[in-house]
Amino acid sequence: MTEALHHNPVSVFPRDLFERCEAETRERVWRIAHTKSRREKKLAAFLIRQNIGYYLPLVLRRQPGQKRVRHSLVPVFSGYVFFKADDYERYQAMCSSQIARVIEVPDQAGLIRELKHIKTVIDVEAHVYPHEYLEQGQKVRVVSGPFKGVEGLIDRKKGGNRLVLQVSSLFEAVAVDVGADMVEPMGRVF
Repeated sequence: MTEALHHNPVSVFPRDLFERCEAETRERVWRIAHTKSRREKKLAAFLIRQNIGYYLPLVLRRQPGQKRVRHSLVPVFSGYVFFKADDYERYQAMCSSQIARVIEVPDQAGLIRELKHIKTVIDVEAHVYPHEYLEQGQKVRVVSGPFKGVEGLIDRKKGGNRLVLQVSSLFEAVAVDVGADMVEPMGRVF
């Protein structure tokens, strides 16, 4: 059943999750919840009730229909919710009965950087679409436009250029169209 758009959970909880620097005694680290089928939003609602920070990247998609146009917010990475928790909060999240398994993230700084880039692109409301995970490509940084500062791999296609944003912990990626004049190379080809 499709929820009304205003009934969906927020994408980032708390809103300043990426900006805040927690000076707490408990050790909170980023983890990835691999949810049971179509349970991402239920897990997000549970995490809000438990006051556990999370990021669930959502994009607006048109739902097919014959009589009227409907839109839904759907997860960018189907089946995954990124959350920041200590060991006890991880246990609380597992008690939600929405999680199949938790993926531990060894490269915390890398995941934060990747998620910030994806959040920037989604916040601009650009058309984001799934893309295969790239093993190699030219690493670039966007130098102009609404995605300024975002880093990713460039994938050149006949119709133009795609900036591919990857989450290396999941081997998943999304892409957004960019102009060749908007990016500059960052170094060697991966």
